[in-house]
Formats: sequence, C-alpha cells, structure tokens
Amino acid sequence: MGLRPTTVFELINDLGANCKSFVEVHAELQPRWSGYLLVDGKFIPVKKERYALLLTADAATQDIPCALFSQSEDYKSYRALLTTVKEDLRYPIKGLVIDGDPGLIRAVREVFPGVPWQLCVKHLDGYHNYHFRYQYTGSGEGVAEFLEISHKLLFATKPAHLGHLYHEYLAFLDLFEDKIDFKKVLETFESKFGNLWVHLDHPGMPRTTNIIEGIIRQLSRKIDDTDGFNYPETAWNSLQLLIMRYRFKKFSCSRIKGHNGHSPLSLAGVNMKHKSWVKFSQKQQH
Repeated sequence: MGLRPTTVFELINDLGANCKSFVEVHAELQPRWSGYLLVDGKFIPVKKERYALLLTADAATQDIPCALFSQSEDYKSYRALLTTVKEDLRYPIKGLVIDGDPGLIRAVREVFPGVPWQLCVKHLDGYHNYHFRYQYTGSGEGVAEFLEISHKLLFATKPAHLGHLYHEYLAFLDLFEDKIDFKKVLETFESKFGNLWVHLDHPGMPRTTNIIEGIIRQLSRKIDDTDGFNYPETAWNSLQLLIMRYRFKKFSCSRIKGHNGHSPLSLAGVNMKHKSWVKFSQKQQH
C-alpha cells in the first residue's frame, strides 16, 4: 500500500483513541444477550511489564459485552469489570461460568450475590492430572481410580447419571479409605461440589470456559503478532479496535450450529446491514 509501518500504527492508534466505549456501543445497538456470562483474562506484555486484558463473553452469541485493560488480573480489576457489566450495561444475568481464580470468585460473589456460578470442569480436571503427574510424591495408591471417577463426575451429563457416579465415588472412598495419601486433594475437590454441576439446572449455561478461551485464541492471533506494546494507552487503543472488529466479523468456521454467516452482534439481534465496523467504532467529532 506504500505506507510505512509507523504510519499504519499511527492511524490505528488514532482510531483506537477515538473508539466508542462498551457502554456507548450498548446504548446505540441494544444487543440482546442470553444472560449466561463467561469471564476470563489474557496476559498482555507492555514493555517488560505484565498487563491483563479481562474479558466477558455471552454464552449464546459469543459477543464480548465488556472488557477491561488492567495492570493485573486481580480481584479489584475483576470487580470493576463486573460492576460495569451489571450497572452500566444492565446485562440480564442468569449465571456465570468462570475458572478457579480466587480474585474472580470473590468479585463474582460480591457483584452478583445469589446468582448461580459454574466452575469450569475442564480446568479442574486438568489440574488433577497436572498435580498427580508433576507435583504428587506419594505411594500412588488410588490415584488412577480417583482420576477416573473424578473425570466421570466432572463431565456427568444428567442429574441421574451424576447420582450414579457419586455412589461410585463413595465406593472408591470406602475401598481406599486407609490407603489414600492425597486427602487434601479430595477435600479441595469436594469443597467445589456446589459449583461443579450448576449447569445441569440451567439449560444454556456451559460447563466449561471453552467459549471465551476460543475468543481469546482468536484475538491472540492478532495480539501476539505485535510482540508487545510500548505504552498501556497505545495497547488499549489497539485492543479496543481488535475487539470491535471481532464483534462485527461473521463466523466462518464455527462448530456451533447456526453461527456461521453471522457476527456476534448479529446473533445478539443487532441489524448489521450497511454497518462498517471502522466507521461505527468512531465517536462523533464535535
């Protein structure tokens, strides 16, 4: 195109600096979301520091209602993000799906008290396998049996199936009661029982954070090419534009039935006809 890379970056940065906020986009387009919200974060390098892009995703539309760029992936940052979702976007919350981050769990409990939330079963299953492969130093008695029954429990598909598997779990405990040397793992696992099968009572609620992790992978293909940013302000300017483009772009290889040929915003009921994401992204100049 005959443009120097610095010129391109300056153009992107100017567009990003003038990009509409998530609240402004919501006010103008009025997307209709499912009420099941996923939350996760991604590390963003800014010079030699670690910043975090905190994201929310609607389970049914794969839209990104809100995001926050923060110095860290911690309780205060997640609380600020969720407060915006609740108070400014008026997201019609029915439930949340999250990983086991303690700060995120605390923020969810405080911002959305009484709202059901599901822990990602894939994360917990992966942690069990990682722990016993790389950290555990015991005798090995009952490990294979625990990994098998815990995996079945985590991925139970129906309440009746879950009940049957729970009896198998109790039988496992009886069989290895005096041989197990990883009781702390069992205690941690059982302490999470109240948030592992919430999705069985809420049709439309995922049991994993796969959806938002897939979104992060899509964004990462562009973010990682930058090899980091020099300043938080320019990082956020680029990230805002990237997210706006994602919300407008039609799916072409989605595994979810009915998504291909639609963008996240169109799946949320927004009429996307004749809308250019670049032009729409810009605030009105006065």
